Amino acid sequence: MTQTDSLPEKTAPEVPGAQALVRGLDVLMTIGAAPAPMRFAELQKALDIPKGSLHRLLAALQSRELVRFEEHGKRYALGSKVFDLARRTIDQSSVIRAAKPEISRLSRLLNRPCCLYVQDGEFVFVLYFEDPDAGNARVVRVWPRIRAATSAPGLAIAARLPHQERSGKAIPALGQAKALGYALSKDDTQSVASAIVDSSGYPVAALCCHFETSPERAEELHETGRLVKEAAQRASGNVSCTDSPAKLPPKPEKIEVELQVLNTGRDFMGENPIWCPVENRLWWLDILAPALRWLDDGTFQPNRILLEDLTGGLSLTESGRLLLAGRQGIQLLDPKSGQVTLLFDPEEDKPDNRFNSAGLDRDGNLWVGTMPLDNATGTGSLYRISADLSVDVMLENAGLPKNPALSPDGKWLYLSDGKSGALCKYPLLENGTLGNRNILVQGSPETGLPNGIAVDTEGFVWASMYGGWSVNRYSPDGTLDRKIDLPVPMPTALTFGGPELKTLYVTSTYLRMPAGYSSIAPQAGNLIRIETEVIGMPAVRFGL
Repeated sequence: MTQTDSLPEKTAPEVPGAQALVRGLDVLMTIGAAPAPMRFAELQKALDIPKGSLHRLLAALQSRELVRFEEHGKRYALGSKVFDLARRTIDQSSVIRAAKPEISRLSRLLNRPCCLYVQDGEFVFVLYFEDPDAGNARVVRVWPRIRAATSAPGLAIAARLPHQERSGKAIPALGQAKALGYALSKDDTQSVASAIVDSSGYPVAALCCHFETSPERAEELHETGRLVKEAAQRASGNVSCTDSPAKLPPKPEKIEVELQVLNTGRDFMGENPIWCPVENRLWWLDILAPALRWLDDGTFQPNRILLEDLTGGLSLTESGRLLLAGRQGIQLLDPKSGQVTLLFDPEEDKPDNRFNSAGLDRDGNLWVGTMPLDNATGTGSLYRISADLSVDVMLENAGLPKNPALSPDGKWLYLSDGKSGALCKYPLLENGTLGNRNILVQGSPETGLPNGIAVDTEGFVWASMYGGWSVNRYSPDGTLDRKIDLPVPMPTALTFGGPELKTLYVTSTYLRMPAGYSSIAPQAGNLIRIETEVIGMPAVRFGL
């Protein structure tokens, strides 16, 4: 919980016709700002309100569960409704949803408390935090409001403000923060912070890492600053994201198909599931955690390996290692040792891009798209990478190319286009190039947007309908053959697995849901398992 400073001595201006409301709010804020529950006499002394009026105000606040009376000790404290509203505020905050995976990752990586600060006038305060010590029940953390002008998060936010909005004289720390991309504070507690900005570049919050145990060397502070800056940049991309619908169609009243929501833990953004028949194992990614996930058939015990950076593409290789495609390029990962080897990066000259989901054709060529970190459209490409690591650019200046998949005969490439919200297909020509684009399915706010793709042995295309609460099966000409309703609104990707390749595994996200949907769809982010009567195409391995 975050503790605020005590109320300012200066009395707030009276609002005509709302004196009773203002007095009630003063009572509530005084109780909330106090370090401990307050007796009636203490409240009366602090507020200078007549006894009868104070009794009536307290009774009204109690009736709305904003204040509770503790019989033991005869004291007044904040009621349960305040905490419920606070939880709803957190759920509705797009900044929290955007920054949460980065805060979680930083806290685990640095083993230190990491916070999300927002500014309120001359102060900044903690809106959300993760703390390894608090998670282990060793300490209960209280974060006071701190002055923006002298704190790392306040300086980080000020450094990104337009020049005309900065107040006061220029100070060296502000110039340093602007040049470095992060700010340092060396008061009683050292901290490092970097601003999170929206799509226009305006600062809306700051990520901050606190050092509270011992003075840190300058080198360590700046190394942490680099990590916090990179995390803030990734969070800024999530803030700027425009691929999440503001409103979703209603949740299905009844799920007709028998399915199983596996207790895998909520992925921030599940993606690119692949079935390995040798190990009877499902592999998939959590892009924004970022992590490699897996689940062994029969045990259903989920596992994970944390990854260093955003990773969206995954494929099997003939050597038994896994190929990863992400912000750092194309990599190989040995799942037994955890060792990661960088192969190469075709977009080394585009540091603001990352690789997205990947697929393989029948010849073992890797098809993988790229996209900007901020989810803008038009600067990504689609590549075909051969076993000898030669690269062909198949599409340039593409609009968020996702989830490439091939028809059983290898004559058609299916691709979801995040820019237009369409499922497209391209003919593969004899000279190895792609023919003209055909729109197979056009998504809409009512149906959802085709995102993840899987092809079965009959040539039908299965698509996870992002924002549509369903997985749909389409014929090769785009006719809807089947719709399977889901308990999650934003399925992201899918694949066939199991011994007979008749089990459909579906990943999902909860981070990109609109505000308020965590309570409507509490299973969002978990892996879903559906038994079908059709057979999926077996996974191909990259022949590196």
